[in-house]
Amino acid sequence: MYRKIRFLLILSCLAIFCQVNAQFDDPKTIEVGPHVGVSYYMGDLNPTKPFAMSQLQYGGVLRFNYNNRWTFRFDYSRATVTASDEKIGWRPERGLNFTTLINDFSLMAEFNFLEYYTGNPKRNVSPYIFGGISVFQYTPFAEYGGTLVNLREYPTESTPDDVKWYESLFGRSMPIGVSVPFGFGVKLSVSRHMAATVEWRMQKTFTDYLDDVGTVYPESHASFTAEDGVTYDLSDPTGNYLPGQQRGNASFNDWFGMARVSLTWKFNLPDGRGCNLSKF
Repeated sequence: MYRKIRFLLILSCLAIFCQVNAQFDDPKTIEVGPHVGVSYYMGDLNPTKPFAMSQLQYGGVLRFNYNNRWTFRFDYSRATVTASDEKIGWRPERGLNFTTLINDFSLMAEFNFLEYYTGNPKRNVSPYIFGGISVFQYTPFAEYGGTLVNLREYPTESTPDDVKWYESLFGRSMPIGVSVPFGFGVKLSVSRHMAATVEWRMQKTFTDYLDDVGTVYPESHASFTAEDGVTYDLSDPTGNYLPGQQRGNASFNDWFGMARVSLTWKFNLPDGRGCNLSKF
């Protein structure tokens, strides 16, 4: 009799302990939501001015909160980057411009400097850093005569014999690129199920052709005739250069960055936090 009572008391205490402990053991969760912000580029037309000629970017994010320190995330970004020699002023005599559309798919890990859990009023804010890898599709255009011209369809540069190995894979004719995204931000729990983040990120790419500028002027310049009948030289619109002269800086690849805010909704995942009393 007493053994049965003692056994029931032990089971009751274990159950209470597990329930109380579960309240402090944050479950694994996922968060889904949109993000919006601005995107910008740094490269041959803009080597020194972050956020110059920023454009709208938007997309969505899926986070897997492994614990209150580590989060793994996938996100999609639809970004536009643009620059103009005339407006940036780095080499205005060159007269080049471009606008590139980017579809970026990223896998990243986040580390929270403070313990954070969406919905917990005591752990509701933390700065964080993140890094990972991305694959992006991109198409560079230039505006001439009021028309956007797909630069990938025209031979605007000569390809050197000592082309880098990754440029042979992700050169100007390749619509796919690879980058390493990294940055920092702040996340805030705004309600039991909703979180907001503000972050800045940079993406180091392995291509020099986000802007379609990287090497030297070609032997035969690329010509485009607009609807008004005016013919433009896409390689050298100002006519200031000779074939073989330097058009871009092949020593450095292009970068693009984003500053954005996101709003996500939290969903709890079953994670086996409850105690399995059948083994006692």
